[in-house]
Amino acid sequence: MKSNRILWLVLTGIIIIVLAGAGIIYAADSREVNKREELNDSIAKNQATLAQGLAAKEAKKAEAIELEQRLAEARQLLEETNFRDSAESIEYDRILFSIANSSRLQITGLNATSPLDMKETAVTYQVTTFTVTVEGITPTAIFSSGLDSTKYIDDVVDNILDFVHAVATSADFDTAMIQSVAISPPEPMTDEDVSKLIESINKRVESMLTKEQKEGLTEEQIAALVQGKLAAMSPSEIQWLMEEAGVDKVTATITIKIWTYKGA
Repeated sequence: MKSNRILWLVLTGIIIIVLAGAGIIYAADSREVNKREELNDSIAKNQATLAQGLAAKEAKKAEAIELEQRLAEARQLLEETNFRDSAESIEYDRILFSIANSSRLQITGLNATSPLDMKETAVTYQVTTFTVTVEGITPTAIFSSGLDSTKYIDDVVDNILDFVHAVATSADFDTAMIQSVAISPPEPMTDEDVSKLIESINKRVESMLTKEQKEGLTEEQIAALVQGKLAAMSPSEIQWLMEEAGVDKVTATITIKIWTYKGA
């Protein structure tokens, strides 16, 4: 009986030891599982934070680019505004158009550079370069011969020279200097060219007649009707016909430098 009791005690001790070991192992395993879960949670949070950070970085980068573009636009606008204020470009434009109109010319191009600082002794000036392109006004009368074409070209060249002289002597351009004048006159039309021009204009006017107006008329009568219609046209209508016929015009490009006092 005594040996059985001893055996029972031994077995009980072994069972207790095994259970205690299992408990220890289970507890240790549970801690490892918790650590792994915490670590996974930490990694997930860090990844989310990193993703948010990268997204924020891209957003800030895009915002910086946009701000840089706005800054460049603002600087350009400021430069243009300063130019308008300092060189009085708008006023110069108005005066140039007025002088061209008085010289029977039309301005087809007008550009101005941004002002550049230049020093003369101790004084600083802003120098702005205007490039003006002008051309002669379309004739208000139909050429009858090559001599009319030659006279038209000569008259426009004289008008261009008058324009240049008016700018050079204008009190509004007292600080201006004509840097260059490039006149491009076309070749005068020959008598044959003028005949083709007249024929083209007559056909254009005839096409404007209605079927009822031409009905029952001979070619001679239609031609007479065309001439009568031409005779009744205003100078602006004749200009339109000459423009349609493609009469070459005299053009010129004038470069003007304007000096504006900036300060000592």
